[in-house]
Amino acid sequence: MPKSEPLVSVVIPVWNTRESVKKLINKLFSQTYKNLEIIAVDDGSSDDSLCILQNLAKNDTRLKVIHQKNAGASAARNAGIERAQGKYILFIDSDDDVAEDFVEKLVQRIESDSEVDLVVTGMRFNKLREGTTTDVYTKPHHTRHPKERKADYLLGLLIRDGRMYGAVNKVFRLKPIKKFGLKFEEGRDFAEDTKFVLDYLERMPGEIGLIFEPLYVYNFGTDTSTVKSSSTIWENWEKSYADLKNWVRSVSAGKIHLKSRMLLGLVKLRWHVSHYRAKKRARS
Repeated sequence: MPKSEPLVSVVIPVWNTRESVKKLINKLFSQTYKNLEIIAVDDGSSDDSLCILQNLAKNDTRLKVIHQKNAGASAARNAGIERAQGKYILFIDSDDDVAEDFVEKLVQRIESDSEVDLVVTGMRFNKLREGTTTDVYTKPHHTRHPKERKADYLLGLLIRDGRMYGAVNKVFRLKPIKKFGLKFEEGRDFAEDTKFVLDYLERMPGEIGLIFEPLYVYNFGTDTSTVKSSSTIWENWEKSYADLKNWVRSVSAGKIHLKSRMLLGLVKLRWHVSHYRAKKRARS
């Protein structure tokens, strides 16, 4: 890989995922994109995850290991942001997986268009308990029209599917994250990553680039996942909706336009359905 390739920081919060994080780190070592710094933040694991990470780091100096007392995934990601030095940054959960060209294709997309500030890729959704695999977010969606409000475009994406909710299938520019002191909200285990994405987009004037390939592999139903329980609490959805509404107002010069209000209503309807399904899954 030519030296002109920009450095990319990969931040991985780790908590009791000894086997999966070893597999993930080795996948990152073999990425087609080589100019990486991999920052694994052990969040007070009680298994031997830290030892595994330290041994892996002996084989490849691109891996940097941070150890901290257990404080949650948000605190671990924030520690990774502080350590990161790349031009771009991306986040991966330690019990997930990525395609071998995951980093390369994300970087190619954001490097190829100076007007793009965030790139989002499709995902492969593995339901481990059901034994099913589905590729999601791989269908084309229109780029934002010149007269289309940024808020309305994002709301349209949120209504259509879930590709904008998480932080893991995206590449961000690191400089503005550090400049504006953007962080994941600590002590929160539901939609804290959505809040981070919204905070980033609030400060970045550029466009959203989309890749319609399942380059990120999300393993749903792992022992360390908190999504199942936290998604059953409607108050969590309401807090996230308030974040979204505040973001729409902020990027629309303090005003929520009529179309935005209608789209917000559709988002809330979709979230009621998602909440109902989460409760149904929890009972099964």
